[in-house]
Amino acid sequence: MRYRIRTALAVSLLIHFVPAQLRAQPDTPIPPATDACLKGEIETTPSAEFSLLEDGAVVRHQRTTLEWQRCAFGQRWDAESNGCVGRPASHPWTKAMQLAGKAGGDWRLPSGEELLTIVEKCHDGPAINPQVFPNTPSGLYWSSSVDTGGLERAWSVSFFSGQYFRAGKSQNGRVRLVRGTLGPPGGAAP
Repeated sequence: MRYRIRTALAVSLLIHFVPAQLRAQPDTPIPPATDACLKGEIETTPSAEFSLLEDGAVVRHQRTTLEWQRCAFGQRWDAESNGCVGRPASHPWTKAMQLAGKAGGDWRLPSGEELLTIVEKCHDGPAINPQVFPNTPSGLYWSSSVDTGGLERAWSVSFFSGQYFRAGKSQNGRVRLVRGTLGPPGGAAP
């Protein structure tokens, strides 16, 4: 009897003190997006590489160890519909950097290399897994990487085509936030 009480108390304390993002997540895996691929194309960012965190609002990319907000900045996660609602605003690069800096919780604008890791190459318009990142509008998304060849340019990714671009910082682009450190291929801890 004492053993059961101690075990119950230990479990209760563990649940109470473990940070929310580390607690058990929904058991439902993210559905595959193979039906969104063009005929004969193979997924490059399959749903199985991602796990749900924070009631589904965040995903962890096992291959890279990065954690991504599923919704673009300006949208919000709606657990009931299992999707992103609202329309993300577009901002010049400087404003995008400011917004990311104010997000808190270790959220930041991804580097260009990090942003490319979530491009889905089996389709375009948007070139992103629609099950992992629902309701993602196509278009330019900013990275934190500055183009060293031109002071007024920064690197961005077009989620229409999945291509990397040097864009003028005064252009408008969308924001998708990330946290963590880019791990080695295969997702092994550094």
